Amino acid sequence: MKTWIHPGYNTGDDATKVVCICGHTFTVNSTVAWPIKLENCPNCHPTYTGKEQKIVVKGRMEKFLEKQKRIDAMKKAA
Repeated sequence: MKTWIHPGYNTGDDATKVVCICGHTFTVNSTVAWPIKLENCPNCHPTYTGKEQKIVVKGRMEKFLEKQKRIDAMKKAA
């Protein structure tokens, strides 16, 4: 490995510190020497915390079938 080309890999005591907006900090092995700042981490991300709002969106087929039911109902009424 060419040491003048490849960056050093920080592990163990030299591991990179990661800081989230929520205040949670942890360390990771990385080539980056300075602290990494995050907006979301596993402690505050909605998917991990269970506070995620699930939005149910009807697909194309459901919309088509509903439209066909309305058309059939109008044909029967006429």
